[in-house]
Amino acid sequence: MMFWTDFAMLKTAVAVTSGKTVANLTAFLKMGSGTSLPGKVARKLDPQLLRNLGKQIKHDVIAVTGTNGKTTTCGLLAQFIREDNHRVVHNQLGANMVPGITAALIKQSSITGQLKADYAVLEVDEASMKGLTAEIGVQRVVVSNLFRDQLDRYGELDTTAKLILSGIQQTDIAQGKGRLILNGDDPLVTTLGQHPAFQDRLLYFGVETVIYQHGAPASGPVPFTREVTQCPSCQGPLHYETLIFGHLGHYRCQQCTFERPPLTVAAQTVVVKPESSEIQLRYGHQVVSVVLGLPGLFNVYNLLAAAAAAYDLGLPVSVITEGLKNYQSVFGRAEKRVLQGKNTLIMLIKNPVGASEVLKLVGGDPKGRLLLALNDNYADGRDVSWIWDAQFEAIPAHKKVVVSGVRADDMAVRLKYAGLPAANIQVEPDLKTALDQALAQTQPDETLYVLPTYTALLYLKQMLG
Repeated sequence: MMFWTDFAMLKTAVAVTSGKTVANLTAFLKMGSGTSLPGKVARKLDPQLLRNLGKQIKHDVIAVTGTNGKTTTCGLLAQFIREDNHRVVHNQLGANMVPGITAALIKQSSITGQLKADYAVLEVDEASMKGLTAEIGVQRVVVSNLFRDQLDRYGELDTTAKLILSGIQQTDIAQGKGRLILNGDDPLVTTLGQHPAFQDRLLYFGVETVIYQHGAPASGPVPFTREVTQCPSCQGPLHYETLIFGHLGHYRCQQCTFERPPLTVAAQTVVVKPESSEIQLRYGHQVVSVVLGLPGLFNVYNLLAAAAAAYDLGLPVSVITEGLKNYQSVFGRAEKRVLQGKNTLIMLIKNPVGASEVLKLVGGDPKGRLLLALNDNYADGRDVSWIWDAQFEAIPAHKKVVVSGVRADDMAVRLKYAGLPAANIQVEPDLKTALDQALAQTQPDETLYVLPTYTALLYLKQMLG
């Protein structure tokens, strides 16, 4: 028995060392981000690697999944845990399939395969939930929202929900332990909590009241991005007392008892400003005032998801206030940079609802310039028809826009139909050249908004170092 234990430890150490070597070579040769390949190589050498590393997490593994906001939610939650003086590991670069998660744990392990961490915060691709939870014990699952995204990979929303549910059913939550933390404002997400095994393990978060300050994006959801009109339980008409954006809001079915659940963590009041939000945060029975230095109401939901997980872990409310002061944006998620002396805001777009909310920010900034980069590689989703459901009409017709990426021409056509004259649409497929052109057109008192899809964002990251 001791021989096999020693052999397993040796196998894990060899796999971790190999993964680290691949990561270093990838970086040295500038062959890409190196966020998944180290995990793929290491898993070939030791198929039990992720399981072995996961067993070394001292306390809990928290999985964060859903369509939008996973990377920011994980970044905030990891920061909150650190504020309470705990060691945390997480896949901060956003590689959220099983090889990428494995690579992230390899990076934070010693060469002997030792992983010293109190908690793991793992961003998980919706379709990878079942694969991940088959290999590693998960005590808490956070589901942010469900919107149409990469239909060629996930299918329709009910298919995505089933993929997530199949993963949750393999966690400790199904055994009456841990917690399922859900966005109570999303009727599709709340249906995940209707499974009989989860009834006593639920915690909900959401938004109560939204106030838009002068200069912030106009309120009101985009009609054609509301993806839920029927009750998920009985298919009856779903009535909204308040519609926040997309299909998020305060809802109830007019035919059955399905309705928005009571919230444990909530933004009682949100004052949305152009670059931040002031929030009255209800944290269980406590209420505190916090300032979120990230733009957009969608980032308020990311904060609430992270705060709900922190609350369930028993962390004091002070970690939220202090964590927000110390938090730094993840690359491409409302990340502010100064490039060639110009203020730049980089924000990932990848589906109709998420893109529409970001475009509201751009359209509401009179001193905002715009660069759009549309790719259709596998990680982006091959089907780019989603751009026709996003509200590019929010871009004022007088703005000049640079479009780039593999499908730059498709984006140019979409902008034309959104009302922009051809003279204001500049097509440059090469992203480096496009960025230089957009920066040259941006004045010192203006902001360049860079909105790339996923693989365009990765190339941008490599290009900017």
